[in-house]
Amino acid sequence: MSNAKNRPSGRRIGTIAIALVIAVIGLVLLTASWKTIPPGYVGIAFNKANNNVTTAIDPGWTLINPFTTAIQQYPVTIQTYIMVQSDNEGQTAGDDSIKIQSSEAQQLNLDVAVQYRVKKEEAAVLYTDWGGQSLDVIELQVVRQQTRSILTTLAGRYSWEDISGEKRAELADKVKEQLTTEFERRHLILEDFVIREVHLPDNLKQALENKITAQQAAERQKYELEQAQIKAEQDKVEAQGRAEAQRATAKGDADSILIRAEAQADANRLLAESVTEVLIRYQMALRWDGKLPVFNGGGATPLVDVSELIDSTQPISR
Repeated sequence: MSNAKNRPSGRRIGTIAIALVIAVIGLVLLTASWKTIPPGYVGIAFNKANNNVTTAIDPGWTLINPFTTAIQQYPVTIQTYIMVQSDNEGQTAGDDSIKIQSSEAQQLNLDVAVQYRVKKEEAAVLYTDWGGQSLDVIELQVVRQQTRSILTTLAGRYSWEDISGEKRAELADKVKEQLTTEFERRHLILEDFVIREVHLPDNLKQALENKITAQQAAERQKYELEQAQIKAEQDKVEAQGRAEAQRATAKGDADSILIRAEAQADANRLLAESVTEVLIRYQMALRWDGKLPVFNGGGATPLVDVSELIDSTQPISR
């Protein structure tokens, strides 16, 4: 009797077990079918049955057939790939800077950074061209290799002083121009390329320091010469000012003397015009005391002829 009671219970357990298995399988299938494309990414659905790309999926939830469909995700936001000498940066451990040779065959190491992004509208073509490879593989083959190759070729046209100095930005612009074309062909967009730092060997560092010291000395001498020239100009202006003042004073004195001389000449002229013989005789008469001058020696002639004065004064009597 007890066996009969246990049989229904065994069936229920079997049913429950089957239901659990079905539920687990359903959950696994749901998990495999339910995909989430995160923001900043595009999903590429690939049908493994007919070996074709079916669609590009925007960020969000999507359901797929896990048996026939696979999804590859590509970021469409800006990515940065760094190649530097430092161990603490960059995608590769150790010294990953780009070694180049200048036009003088001098070796330099350049730290660079490349910013790029995947063309969202060409993500499906990118997937097809690269056989569904991840972005890491594409980054290694395109971003890294093309950057190193182009930079090495172009840097050989510049001297080491130009690369480390005033033409560093020009070199970066030329590299950026060629990278833009290469990335465009491979469904990528180059956002920016920069040469972050130039590492020189010790001998070139010393040569550069010597040149900078010489340039600073030359600049200092040029500054001192300019200051001396400015001082000379100031002294010249001051001397010209003093000379102008002295000339003005001398002219004033000369004008004053001339004016006085002209006034004196005018006075003398007027005096000369006013002095007549009659006036002279009149003045002599006023000053004559009535005595005739005394002369020594016979036949002396008086110094002053007063005969006319005497005649003219005869009517006057006391």
